[in-house]
Amino acid sequence: MGLKFFLCLTKQLETDIQILLEKADMALRKYKMHMVVANELLTRKDEVVVVTSNGKISICHYKTQVGDVVENPLIRLIVERHSAYVEKPDL
Repeated sequence: MGLKFFLCLTKQLETDIQILLEKADMALRKYKMHMVVANELLTRKDEVVVVTSNGKISICHYKTQVGDVVENPLIRLIVERHSAYVEKPDL
C-alpha cells in the first residue's frame, strides 16, 4: 500500500525563450515530471514559467511589493499543486 506523496519537478535555465520552452516540454515528457520551472536567463529574478502537462503558467515578481521575490508566488503555486496531488494523485 505504497502511497506517493511527492511531486516531481525540474528546472531549466536558457537565454532563448523558445529553446527554453521546448526543453521544458521535452523534460516534462522524458523524465515524467509533474512540472518544470523554466527560467530565461535575462528575466530569471522577475519571471519564471511553470510548464505542466495542462499548459504554461507565468509567474511574475512585482517590483511594487517591497521585499517580494519571484520565489514567493512560485512556492505558493508548487504548494497548491502538491496539495492537490496528495488529495488526488491520479491528476
